[in-house]
Amino acid sequence: MDFFMKTLLIIAALSGFSAVLIGASGSHALAPYMDERGTELFNRASLYHHLLSLALFGCALLWPTVKANAKNPAKALKFLRISATLFMMGLLLFSGLLYLVALNPDFPLKFLIPFGGLSTMLAWLMLIGVALSLKAE
Repeated sequence: MDFFMKTLLIIAALSGFSAVLIGASGSHALAPYMDERGTELFNRASLYHHLLSLALFGCALLWPTVKANAKNPAKALKFLRISATLFMMGLLLFSGLLYLVALNPDFPLKFLIPFGGLSTMLAWLMLIGVALSLKAE
């Protein structure tokens, strides 16, 4: 198993675990500290946290298929690595900052949240590059 694939599987699993843990904390322990808007932001952060965890897991699962079936495996795996990295950036900048803004509406780095969304969009576009690099049968 490739080091990157193994690492990505571990990151995806930890991300999924933390998505459930943080989501449950937000519903119970942190709920009294959020107003209605904060709860809405927290729920959105939790949803995207779960979805991006699954996207990371998908990138890890794609790794052996891409390695075996790409016209240019090195280029395709580079695209997949970039995609996974962008998904992680999206998770941290979008979900991570939304969690913080839900708890503190005046959080100073909230202007970075759109960059998390942009990172996620670019990650999906990079997956198109991965798909186009696969051999047609």
